[in-house]
Amino acid sequence: MKIYSWNVNSLRSCETAFLDFIDRYSPDIVMLQELRAHPDQLSFFLKLVPGYGCLFNDSGRAGYAGTAIYYKDSLPVSEVTNELGDDLLEAEGRAIFLRIGDFSIYNFYIPNGNSSEERLKYKLKYHEKILNLAQSRKNEKVILGGDFNVAHTSSDLYLGKANNSGFLPEERRWFDEMLAQGFHDTFRMFEKRKGFYSWWHLRDPERKANNGWRFDYFLASDPLKDSIMNAGISREVFGSDHCPIWVEIEE
Repeated sequence: MKIYSWNVNSLRSCETAFLDFIDRYSPDIVMLQELRAHPDQLSFFLKLVPGYGCLFNDSGRAGYAGTAIYYKDSLPVSEVTNELGDDLLEAEGRAIFLRIGDFSIYNFYIPNGNSSEERLKYKLKYHEKILNLAQSRKNEKVILGGDFNVAHTSSDLYLGKANNSGFLPEERRWFDEMLAQGFHDTFRMFEKRKGFYSWWHLRDPERKANNGWRFDYFLASDPLKDSIMNAGISREVFGSDHCPIWVEIEE
C-alpha cells in the first residue's frame, strides 16, 4: 500500500496537476493540505474521482487552510472523519482521521508560526496536542503525517540553519519529543543524506537551485515500523510549492 501526502497550495489551482498525479501514480491513499476552498467551490472532477472515496475538511474561511483525503474504493476503510475529539486539532480544517484494517492515519496541516507571535503560540499549542495524541496511541499501529511546517534538523533545510518559525529550537524540540515516543521519521529510515526537501519558494518554480525545506512527513509508530517498506519524496511532481511525499506499507 502506498500513501502520499501533498500540500497542494489551493486544490483549485492545482486541479490539473493533481488529477494528472492521480492518473500517473494511482495512490492507494493521498492526504492533502492547504485545500483553500469549500467543497462547493471544487469542480465535479475533483469531487468524483473514479475509483476513489474522499473527504474534504474546509477551514470555514475563504481561501484558507483545510485538508482532504482520497482513498481507493477497494480499501477496507472503516472510518474517515474530521472529528478527532479535540477542539484545537479540529480547528481551521487542519486534521482528518482515517482507519484502515488494523492501523490508523492522521492527516495534519500544522499552522505556520511566521505571521505573528500569537500564531507561533497557537502553533506550539497545536504541537502539544499532537504530542499528547502520540503519547496516547504510541502502542498502536499509527501514522501521523502531513505538512508539519518544521524542518527537524540542519539536514532538512538548504541553509542548514534559520532563525524564524519552522526551525526554532522549541519546534525542533517538539519533533524530538515525538520521536522519543517511539515514532519514526519514515523518510530518514531509508535516506540519511542532505539535500532532500519537500518545499521550495515559488521564485524557483522548477526547483533548479534546490533551495528547499523538508516540511512534510510521515511518522510511523513503533508497532508499525517493521511494516514500512520504503519512503520517499516525489520532487518530480509539480503544481504546488510543495511536492508529494510517500510511504509504502506492507499489507
